[in-house]
Amino acid sequence: MNKIIIHLDMNSYYATLEQQAYPNLRGKPIGVAGKGKGERTVIAGASIEAKKLGVKGAMSSWEALKICPSLIIIPANYERYSFVSKRIFNMLERFSPKVEIFSIDEAFIELPATIGWDGAEKIAKQMKQLISKQIGEWVTCSIGISYGKTLAKLASELQKPDGLVVIKPENFRAIAKITRIEELCGIGWRIGPRLNQIGVRTIAELGDIPKQILTTIFGEFTGSWLHRIGNGVDDNIIRSFHGLDREKSVGHSYTVPRDLTNIGDTLRVALLLSERIGVRLRRKELIGKTISVYIHFNDRTIWAESKIQPSYICDGLAIYEAAKRIIDNIPYPKPIRLVGISISNLVSQEQITQPLFTIEQKKIKLTNSVDKINERYGEFTVFRSSLAKIKQRIFNLPDGRNKRLFVPNATPFMKRLT
Repeated sequence: MNKIIIHLDMNSYYATLEQQAYPNLRGKPIGVAGKGKGERTVIAGASIEAKKLGVKGAMSSWEALKICPSLIIIPANYERYSFVSKRIFNMLERFSPKVEIFSIDEAFIELPATIGWDGAEKIAKQMKQLISKQIGEWVTCSIGISYGKTLAKLASELQKPDGLVVIKPENFRAIAKITRIEELCGIGWRIGPRLNQIGVRTIAELGDIPKQILTTIFGEFTGSWLHRIGNGVDDNIIRSFHGLDREKSVGHSYTVPRDLTNIGDTLRVALLLSERIGVRLRRKELIGKTISVYIHFNDRTIWAESKIQPSYICDGLAIYEAAKRIIDNIPYPKPIRLVGISISNLVSQEQITQPLFTIEQKKIKLTNSVDKINERYGEFTVFRSSLAKIKQRIFNLPDGRNKRLFVPNATPFMKRLT
């Protein structure tokens, strides 16, 4: 063994960040609303209290409220979640330069084996303390420690919330005997039932199945992996590091509660989404060149198209104009359920030396000034006159403050801008 792997998994990440921000929500069952509105709203994250009552992520709001009538549903703030994630990942680099981001609330950290199991546990406890101190006392994480990524992730799943579990070669078999195979990352709804059919329920039972049987059923690659992991052989190592990763795209999408039936409303959605993308790009000091639009129709068909732009852009209006040219090519009119826009082929602003004429320089200064005003007084305090045709509504936040909502005249649907 030449390495030790830590898997850090934030507990009920979206919900606990909201409870940290709004103390009046602490100890209560809350659901963070994802895409959609009304009955179509999907629960993007549930608090620890809500999970204990049966609420799960990806549930529809009506289903969650049926299970837990006292559930408090609040709007998601993805920019906050992303911002805090980056802070956490940067903190982890204090302990090791080898940090791999697995998702917005999970990461793997590689430590040298010379640290030893006791040293790794000490570091894990320091990580917990640092997160509590820097992010908030209500925000917790579960940490798994092992000699490979798969087993480290398994260890973090075994004790939630706020857990710390170590799987070593010497205790693997004991843990494997009492752990169901479905707990392993990589064994999903297809592999799990097929293993159950041949009498495999636990990880230890998986290790007892001859390799030849597994490769015959699942193929050489998957069968060999199942045989190795069932016997505690975890050669899944960290391959990419946080410091070397670069964001590949920035985008926004919205599922409407009422289907869009005219191009005007669709373009209003596109304009608002484009403005949001522009703000995010400028905050990250990024510019992009490829604009993608994806449309979900109400008959469940999907249409998508991408176009490379002649120059790099980060301005919301430029993104919108590029998206509009794509939307104009929608081959046939159908009621629209979801509109999505993204920009990719991203680079840092400082990497590009494309010429800036006086008018372009003024535009950049203007958008930066608008960003600062909106950051201080609330998003879309200042906005383009094009959006003046869109009605505004007020959304009440948990702490009693208000946020401005935009709603197109013809169809009251637009995304809350929080």
